[in-house]
Amino acid sequence: MIMGMSFSRGVLFHDRNVLACAEVKDGVIHLWAEKITIRTIGKLWYRIFFSFPWYYQLFHLLLAGYVIAAFLYPSWAVVDPMWIAVYIGGFHFVFPSVMKKFHGAEHKVFSHYGRKTMDAIGEIAKADIVNAGCSTNLVVWYFIGFMLTVFFLPLEWSVASGVATLLAGMFGDRFLRKYCGFAYKLSGFFQKHFTTKEPDRVHLETALRSYILFEHIRDKERRAA
Repeated sequence: MIMGMSFSRGVLFHDRNVLACAEVKDGVIHLWAEKITIRTIGKLWYRIFFSFPWYYQLFHLLLAGYVIAAFLYPSWAVVDPMWIAVYIGGFHFVFPSVMKKFHGAEHKVFSHYGRKTMDAIGEIAKADIVNAGCSTNLVVWYFIGFMLTVFFLPLEWSVASGVATLLAGMFGDRFLRKYCGFAYKLSGFFQKHFTTKEPDRVHLETALRSYILFEHIRDKERRAA
């Protein structure tokens, strides 16, 4: 199963064995690919966290500091630190603008059913920006659980309810798609209007090059096997 992930400098695609990434540095698209290891996962998350604009990083550092301070000195807590868990759950809605464009490009590459080549970039640009398998689905399930309980349960229990419905969406996807289609329609709406933006050519080319590299590595491994 091929999965994609976007960050503020590029797009990566992976399965259980290999990860391929294309990222933009100083206007130039750089490519790299590795077999999935602990080191690769660390490299991936390093890129995700440190590709955010400086003000995102500062804000997140302040949030982390606040959580630590509130834990050590509960009397300092002005706002319940559990609201930070709600912020994390809804982070898809506050992606930086450039990340939304990479996210949109990633979706368009997935949505294009023809052969994914650089010659097809014009067709890919017209593909659907909504992806049925997007992680926004899980965000929607998180907030369904949260919103159904936040008005009559303590905040920590509402967050736990959100996590429970998120897990239900993760492990019961096939069943829920059949009987709870409204949640996926809501996810499609959010994807189209909030968690993605129409990509420019550089975002499309970055996502496409990442996918082509991933397919190349995967096909090479299959031939070797």
